Amino acid sequence: MTTDAEEKPLLPSKPLFGTGAAQSFSDSISYRFINLLAVSIGITVGQMGYLRAAQSLSGNVLQLLWGRMADRHGKRLFIAMGRLLNGVILTVIILVRMPAWLVPLVIGASICTSLAMPAWSSLLGDYTVYSTRGESIGKINAVSQAGGLAAMILALVISLNQPAEITPESFTFVLAMAAVMSIVSGVLILFTGEKPPAPTRRRMDLPKVFRDPKLRRYLIFNTVYGVSMSFAWPLFPYVIVEKLAMQVWQVAAFSLCAAAFSSLSQRRIGALMDRIGRRPVIVFSRLVMSIAPLVYAFATSWIHILLAEAFMGIGIGAWMSSGTTYIIDMAPRELRATYLATNTAVFGVSAFLGSLASGHLTENLFAVGGSLRGINMGLLISAILRFSTGLLYVRVYETRKAC
Repeated sequence: MTTDAEEKPLLPSKPLFGTGAAQSFSDSISYRFINLLAVSIGITVGQMGYLRAAQSLSGNVLQLLWGRMADRHGKRLFIAMGRLLNGVILTVIILVRMPAWLVPLVIGASICTSLAMPAWSSLLGDYTVYSTRGESIGKINAVSQAGGLAAMILALVISLNQPAEITPESFTFVLAMAAVMSIVSGVLILFTGEKPPAPTRRRMDLPKVFRDPKLRRYLIFNTVYGVSMSFAWPLFPYVIVEKLAMQVWQVAAFSLCAAAFSSLSQRRIGALMDRIGRRPVIVFSRLVMSIAPLVYAFATSWIHILLAEAFMGIGIGAWMSSGTTYIIDMAPRELRATYLATNTAVFGVSAFLGSLASGHLTENLFAVGGSLRGINMGLLISAILRFSTGLLYVRVYETRKAC
């Protein structure tokens, strides 16, 4: 049961939307370009596997601690700290030209981002009520994703006049923009509202959290799917840089396409969830993600990547709206950030395993006959795994209650 105080939502404000847009701007650039920077300075497939694994572990597992602390002490503080520190580290990354230095800095940036993520997801719950939660979160996410859209537009414009060959210098200005916008989001969040932490003296009781049957089943499926999904992550940059020799403006163009489809789809997807339930959207979001590695494996033109990213944008939009809504539905208000962080931590461990396995197997087993052959084989395996494990989600509990 929910209380009246809990059901009365805060009204979204300009600083809230600005925070979402600024952090989306920063994260969109970081997600697209940091791993390409790593390839351009000579990181191997095996090293990329370790890098992506370390990103997943450091950026997700600690969210369990940050989420619980945010539940107890308030959410804005953790969002501000994470975003400000992330901006500082991104500034340093711009100057790095050696893999040995890049890896710890990327891990540090992931940890800082993890400070903010569960607190932000939990904060969205303060601005929603149950009956329209999917639509409300979809609306906020859609506006936030407009920041990612703007980031890719600027990256595209900036990169049009750059030399065709990708070099470390190709990413200097776009990563500088990401650093600035991360800092801006850390400042804007201080001007937003949040509900006070729920009065509780309870210690973090993880066994009790895992005894929730709805959450437990969802976590098991996320663990299995996380390994399948992350298997492709270390391989995507090599298709872009080595197989297709894409230019920076082309990367910005397909990233813009993905951001546009994600942003435009989220509000409709959120409203759809409130009508048909969370489970169908969750299943769709997982299955559609299997298209990307399949297309990357057979791509002979950057246009093929553009089409794959369009589907991925829709999938990510559905994932972002449905995942957050689903967890908030089942979580007690005083444990929202903890539930969200537990889910992220479990997925992070599975993504660590998937990325590590991908880098090792691709470099040492699949690459017999050529590194690109190994990369293509790894992508095909990931596509099959994503689709087959995505079907597991038809068995998750439905959290939407019949009206």
